[in-house]
Amino acid sequence: MTVKHPIGLSAPTLADPVIAEAAARFVAARRSATGLDEFPGPLPADLATAYAIQATATAAWPDEVAGWKVARVPPALEEALGAMRYIGPIFAGTVTTADGGPLSFPVIPGGFGAVEAEFAVRIAADAPADKLDYSPAEAAAFIAAVHAVIEVAGGPLAPVNELGPTASTAVFGNNTGLIVGEEIVGGVEGADALRAEVLIDGQSVGVGSSAKLPGGIAAALAVALGMAARLGRPLKAGQLVSTGALTGVHSIAIGQQARIAFTGLAPMSGTAVAATPAA
Repeated sequence: MTVKHPIGLSAPTLADPVIAEAAARFVAARRSATGLDEFPGPLPADLATAYAIQATATAAWPDEVAGWKVARVPPALEEALGAMRYIGPIFAGTVTTADGGPLSFPVIPGGFGAVEAEFAVRIAADAPADKLDYSPAEAAAFIAAVHAVIEVAGGPLAPVNELGPTASTAVFGNNTGLIVGEEIVGGVEGADALRAEVLIDGQSVGVGSSAKLPGGIAAALAVALGMAARLGRPLKAGQLVSTGALTGVHSIAIGQQARIAFTGLAPMSGTAVAATPAA
């Protein structure tokens, strides 16, 4: 497996064979829908190394990248890691549309699963491959639409939350899929006026809004635009960027039910199911 090195980041602190082995283990575990009890090898100490693992695994995965998820680095780790957010790939085969019927949230047995209420941006135009940094104002020009979505987070690594953001970044960005709900009237301003609530088995586990996103939706998109280019995959028109959890990361186990509701929109509900091996 050839190691992919992001552009413009510091050199990874793990050797290429170690990076390749971790990436291969993640690909194999996701393909077989098998959980991992521990990180396969040394835990990356920095995001540059974590992104190298992610990029190497993404290149080996048999599906196209349809977009990216953005997630927060815990504030206590921002200075050490030099970042407020990280991103991870969303594969085309894992993007579904909410049509009012019951949904399924795949969870790898023995792995980690979660649901998150988020806003996703649909990209208006191809981003230049050579632009690696964006301001929120520059990012806003790439917003064609904003949707209410559910990020189905998680993957094969069971202790991913305890291990922290470098583990999450490395293991495909800790993303399993994206469920796309209604387009929001008024775009970003319309989204900013909405509140989201997540219920697990009928119990409210979180309420929030875009106020939970530092700098707002455009600031999250700016990170995705720049980092996707650094990963050699600049954003394309029509792709989706899920901009961060509005109410928190809510763990869900196989068999549990979740209901995600946004102010004035039809709620999205479904059940966590066991993920099946990839073809």
